[in-house]
Amino acid sequence: MELNQLRAFCAVVENKSFSKAGEAIHLSQPTVSIQINSLERELGARLLDRQGREVTTTGAGAVLYHHARRILQAVNEAEQAIEQLKGLMKGGLTMGASTIPGEYILPSLLAEFKGKHPGIDINLVIGDTKEIVEKVTDAEVEIGVVGTREKSDKLVFTSFTTEKLVLIAPVNRSWLQGEAVTVEELKKVPFILRESGSGTRATVKQKLHEAGVREEDLNVVMMLGSTAAVKRAVESGAGVSLISERAIEKEIRLGLVRKIPVKDLDLDREFFIVYRRGRSLSPATEALLQFLEEKKGFS
Repeated sequence: MELNQLRAFCAVVENKSFSKAGEAIHLSQPTVSIQINSLERELGARLLDRQGREVTTTGAGAVLYHHARRILQAVNEAEQAIEQLKGLMKGGLTMGASTIPGEYILPSLLAEFKGKHPGIDINLVIGDTKEIVEKVTDAEVEIGVVGTREKSDKLVFTSFTTEKLVLIAPVNRSWLQGEAVTVEELKKVPFILRESGSGTRATVKQKLHEAGVREEDLNVVMMLGSTAAVKRAVESGAGVSLISERAIEKEIRLGLVRKIPVKDLDLDREFFIVYRRGRSLSPATEALLQFLEEKKGFS
């Protein structure tokens, strides 16, 4: 097996597409296909199933992917260590983030980090909190920034920054009139939630529980898989939702939705940096972790 074959294989698995994999590693789709075919011939096993537009791993492919990620990570760490000995900071790193930090907090910070370390290439993977925690646990990414802390002997969670959730409602509905509402009033209106793996969903559930309201008490009309989808649904008049204040600033400013204070409900939330306990991080990731530690508590 050659490293180029493993890079192509991992890119296809992670992007679920030969063409997208080629874009990710700067190769043509035919070249990616050649690398995968040669790898399958060498191992004597089919590694990928091509079902429609999406590519999935076979049993053999899943086993190879697990080991290939570790091999490529070790090679990357070795290359970075050599560069560090030469007095340089070069290499690539992959980090994960849940939706709010990934889309609204980290981009400007990563641009600042890149300005200080131009030789480091950064790949930011965005998913919900559950997905990112799983990727850190499985060593698919070295560190992540997520919206909830989990109990785990394998992971370290450290506080990063805070923000507020806000209640938003459609401008074309007469629900929740007045300058502020109570948590009891939230039970009476159509409510939109994020999907079950979302850090925002977990935080909303916890905050309502602390105020004496169960998630089951809400009139949930939709569960949506992204912050953008929640915003559009509220704009269209489908219901109300609790959402990141950072994520809704533009829509509130343009008058697309209404922001309504909620009485006696603590809507502060926290984000956490997460990484594997006892794992040696690559020099580039160590530099990023130190940078993020210095930025703790910013707003």
